[in-house]
Amino acid sequence: MSGETREPGREPEGETLHVWGMGDFQDVRPKRPGSRLSLDRIFRAALFFVPFGVLVNLALSWYATDRSVFATLDERPRRFLYLAMALALIPWLTNALRLLIWTRFMGHRMAYREAFRITLGADLAAALFPNSVREVIRWGMMVQTGITRSQAATIVSLGYLEDLAFFALALPAAFVVSRAWRLPVLQGLGGEVRGGVLWVFGGVALAVAALWLGWWLLLRGALGARIRGRGLRFTARTRRRARRSWREFREVWTLVVARGKTRFGVTFLITSIQWACRYSVLTALCSFLGAPVDPVLSFLLQWVIFTTLLFIPTPGAAGGAEASFFLVYSALLPAGVIGIATAGWRLLTFYFQLSLGAVLFAGLNLADARARRRAAPRRQG
Repeated sequence: MSGETREPGREPEGETLHVWGMGDFQDVRPKRPGSRLSLDRIFRAALFFVPFGVLVNLALSWYATDRSVFATLDERPRRFLYLAMALALIPWLTNALRLLIWTRFMGHRMAYREAFRITLGADLAAALFPNSVREVIRWGMMVQTGITRSQAATIVSLGYLEDLAFFALALPAAFVVSRAWRLPVLQGLGGEVRGGVLWVFGGVALAVAALWLGWWLLLRGALGARIRGRGLRFTARTRRRARRSWREFREVWTLVVARGKTRFGVTFLITSIQWACRYSVLTALCSFLGAPVDPVLSFLLQWVIFTTLLFIPTPGAAGGAEASFFLVYSALLPAGVIGIATAGWRLLTFYFQLSLGAVLFAGLNLADARARRRAAPRRQG
């Protein structure tokens, strides 16, 4: 993120925050009616990306699926398909509810509709750009509603903590109950992780060392006095902001620890429902296709796949998602079903959400724009 952020209420007229690849955060002054994140590019990209992705998935399903499966689809119990669609959408509702609980705790009277809009915007960004963009967008949209930077950062970190607490309990339990250590795919994955972890940590350490050395040389004047002066000013400014943000962040966290334990318990329960629903979409889909799987084992494998997608740099992990699913489930699902299961899983957990989310997000923004236009004459009068 480039550009300079200021304390809430001190932004000059017309200030803009530029976010790499995402357009602008226009007028980040808190509680200003016209402050809205410009995500038009995402909506336009979705209009192209969704049909293209759906066609690719249909082609995959057609060529990798036994034709007899298509012939019997009308006879399948559709209640499982409807259940899979509902399970795919529940995480929107739970994520918005988690956001609402913490913003209310911090004294902001955010409506559930606004929390839902922020959730949609962040998910759309993550669907069309690398997943790391999601929390940056969510943080920026929260700041636009009047939440301070430190409070927004705390809410983001609380979300990570809730997820971490859930998976710290759920994954070991699922691993033991499903006896997943017997699966060849997990055994092979474990070997690759052990073999590559040293390379990953070594590469990160070298990159950090190179950056530190380059910056040290810059501050020592190796690149010239003018660049050194700019580097010193940037370093001092960054340190001041970091100290201030850390102080505010610590104060908010102290408040959460002192008075937010009950809310954390509630949001942890909501988090458990959210991830259980998200990772059960495939179980419902396989029941519709007549190829039931162990739901506990499927939960664990879904975590493996979705975690892998975080490291795929393509927009929405395109290509890598289908390949990961096919690799993991090819040994568990019948050969005649794996193609349509792969396409159906991707449709339900990505393209279905992306298309519906783009429509809903655009509708919410249009409704807000109409409300602001109606309110403008009353304010002027």
